[in-house]
Amino acid sequence: MGMGASAARAQVKIVGQRTVTAARATGARAKFEPAGDGVYHGASLPDAWNENGLRRQIADYNAAAGKKISVVTWFASAYENGRMTSWSQNYAPNLARVKRLGAVSLIKFSTQDYAYDSTHKIADLKLIANGTWDEYFKQSALAIKQFGGPVFISINHEMNGNWYPYSQAAPGSRTTAADYVAAWRRIVDVFNKNGATNVAWVWAPNVPDVGGISYQSYYPGDNYVDWIGVSLYSGNDPRALDGIYNEYSAKKPFFITEWATAPVQNGYNARFPGEVAWVNNFFQTLNQNYPRVKAISWFNWNKPGEGDFRLQRVPAQARAYADDVAATRYLDSAGSLIGNSSQPAIPRLDVPSREVILRDVTRVVNPKPVAAPVKKTQWDKIKWQSVPTERVRTQK
Repeated sequence: MGMGASAARAQVKIVGQRTVTAARATGARAKFEPAGDGVYHGASLPDAWNENGLRRQIADYNAAAGKKISVVTWFASAYENGRMTSWSQNYAPNLARVKRLGAVSLIKFSTQDYAYDSTHKIADLKLIANGTWDEYFKQSALAIKQFGGPVFISINHEMNGNWYPYSQAAPGSRTTAADYVAAWRRIVDVFNKNGATNVAWVWAPNVPDVGGISYQSYYPGDNYVDWIGVSLYSGNDPRALDGIYNEYSAKKPFFITEWATAPVQNGYNARFPGEVAWVNNFFQTLNQNYPRVKAISWFNWNKPGEGDFRLQRVPAQARAYADDVAATRYLDSAGSLIGNSSQPAIPRLDVPSREVILRDVTRVVNPKPVAAPVKKTQWDKIKWQSVPTERVRTQK
């Protein structure tokens, strides 16, 4: 959920209702889509940065849900505390440990610094679109390719809100929806060019639009999107999904990448029936109206200043969730997607020492040679530099 999103979502609107599309006309499955009516059952967990912490969180969530999760959602960003990140060092270890614990990763990647409020660092979407960041995303793609297993990736989620600086509706924004689309396409092209075809791209707007720029304006196109992902919280009735579902479900499966109840969110819903009833209604609506929803991930975070979204916050809510998710269609295993999870996919790199990474600098310190020549006009600000790295704790 976006920074400042709680206040923004006071502007909740229920979209118009239309006939629900049951399935795509072709009947063919999308990349990593489960067969039949199967739905990946997952959760967003805040501590994905060490084996014991992640193992403990998964165990606690599994116990509350009464079923194992098959997807773990975690957050990554182009900058961490003002310095550029490296996917091979900062994020590849997460992929390996999630796999070891029997699940598939959904990475929600942001071009802004997770500490943006203090650093104001962000990868400009216009520069990404014109190729300035190609080397960074090439390294990212090679890290994903080396991992080898299936990965879901979303770029700059909730872009149709007004709380992230990459959104056109954000106060003082210097980007447009067209910049977003161009940057998304450039990143996907770089991944494909470098052989990282083990990615399913999840385009994840907020439901509903907030700020006056519609989600349609941000859609990168059918050839650049594998799944439609949405954030849908208790500030809305689950049927708020109708509009976007009817628009895209004939072509793409849906991934509810964030959903949960929280006291602040509940207050925005004038007809909020209580946590237990809302959760039961969510599952009933999915089962009856949205057969193309093929993955769900509860936002199991307690965020000071924004709310406590944890499933276990209301014991009766957790029991209702467990009763609903007990249905066989909610998958407790990623199955053939991850294969044998007993061995790490790549060497463990929990605390890397040093690595050559890309960094935004005004001058070059101890420059390292670039493997392949690049156009100087594209690298006025981004240079090679040898800098120490550290285990990063990306926050949402």
